[in-house]
Amino acid sequence: MKHKIFITYLILIFGLFTGCKKFLDLPAKNQRTVTTITDVKSLLGAHLRVLVTPRITKPLYGQPVPACPILAATMFGAYSDDIDFENALPNCYLASNTLIKTPEKTYADMLLWNQQATSAMLWSHHYELVGFLNSLIDQLGTIKGVSNTDQDQLLGEMYTNRAYSLFKLLQYYGIYNNADMGIPIYLHTGEGVLGIKPKRETHANSYKIILEDLNKALEMVNRTSPAVGYNVLYNKRYINHLLAQVYWYKAESPAKEASDYSNVKTHSLAALEAVDALIPTTAAARIAAYGGLDPNYPVIVQQASSNADVSGLYGGAYQYIGFGPMNIPLSADFAALFTSTDIRVSNYFNTAGATGKILSAAWPSDGTASGSTKAGQTVMFKPEEAYMMLIEAQFRLGAEGEALITLNKFRAFRSAGDFTGLSGTALLTEIINERRREFFADTDKRWLDLKRYANKTINRNIRFFNKQYNITVPPNDYRYALPIPLVEIQQNNNIVPNPGWALIEY
Repeated sequence: MKHKIFITYLILIFGLFTGCKKFLDLPAKNQRTVTTITDVKSLLGAHLRVLVTPRITKPLYGQPVPACPILAATMFGAYSDDIDFENALPNCYLASNTLIKTPEKTYADMLLWNQQATSAMLWSHHYELVGFLNSLIDQLGTIKGVSNTDQDQLLGEMYTNRAYSLFKLLQYYGIYNNADMGIPIYLHTGEGVLGIKPKRETHANSYKIILEDLNKALEMVNRTSPAVGYNVLYNKRYINHLLAQVYWYKAESPAKEASDYSNVKTHSLAALEAVDALIPTTAAARIAAYGGLDPNYPVIVQQASSNADVSGLYGGAYQYIGFGPMNIPLSADFAALFTSTDIRVSNYFNTAGATGKILSAAWPSDGTASGSTKAGQTVMFKPEEAYMMLIEAQFRLGAEGEALITLNKFRAFRSAGDFTGLSGTALLTEIINERRREFFADTDKRWLDLKRYANKTINRNIRFFNKQYNITVPPNDYRYALPIPLVEIQQNNNIVPNPGWALIEY
């Protein structure tokens, strides 16, 4: 049995990281031996089908969710600063809500940084994938006669997927300004795996492991083309984009190195090769592209939910017939960032708003121009994000004039007008602002920017259950490292928990 592995054993390994007993309870009929390259392709292919069609494909384990599940996307939106929550709560979320059964408890958890069940779900979601991929990577190494092409296409896919999940875990649970507080990482399986209790890696070691996977995958994809109709993340553009993301995030972390921004520039440029003509340049084209309706737009679009899942935070799509919450007010400092010609104004703002800026009923959209159903898309590897990383890398490398030219080039895609005479802190401020303009309601991006740039204090004075909550979240606050699930800490005494978190009881 040394070189055989079963589905039930794979799931036992997932339990190592999730602490979830349900992964131990599969009946024997679900056992399947993995001894051939076909077995590996079949198991990996089942995961990849879920990756591109999470709503309609049932995974081998867990629920069909995208890379950033919608509950997580709305959590990160609630933990951020683009919506005027103090006005939205009494006037929209509680006053006109036809979608949420227990609105006060739901919004208390969202707006008081109390969604610990969602945090636990994210931890399990990504560590399950890491355990699954560890198993297949190890098993592939025991199979004889694997061709060089199969080796690259399978290992390259698995390395990229594993690196993606590890990177998201580091972003979500790593304490950004503490060099020792990375994440637990274990990359192998085998007879001795159960009972292993990995400690938290340092930031430097966490990045080293992630980058090793991605650089091996890039080497493979440069010599062996993807298998058409099979590979997903094993894609030269996507691997370069993910490398740029990792170096960009690392570049302001305790693990930063002098070469980080040079690597950001190199990999962003590779991700942007021949892409300018594919970037949407109208409000309608943005909606279509992010809804998966533009086959030429070089991204992975994962739609995993419908109206009710996102409307609790962003307002109902059927506001015109009275379904709420409706008329969600946006933060004044966010609304003030836009010029009148910017195409994103049509995407984000309801022109009927009498005071301030009101969120459009069509955003975030399902891809139809009318926004008839809001949906929780995760759009992976947007070229717009590669542009944002490139601009910042140019700035950080001292090429401020080049950064301003590229920023204005990007703003031309949005008909937003040019900046002139910007340099130094003022230029960096507009680079960060452009990210905020571009990525409104986009999964975890604004929350991660608040964490990485550490440039803003969030104050929230809000009332629930006849009690006033006055919360201040300064830069580098503990709330920028999600709580590690209690069950994980109880089962692994080598894990140092993220401090500060306590479940609020109402």
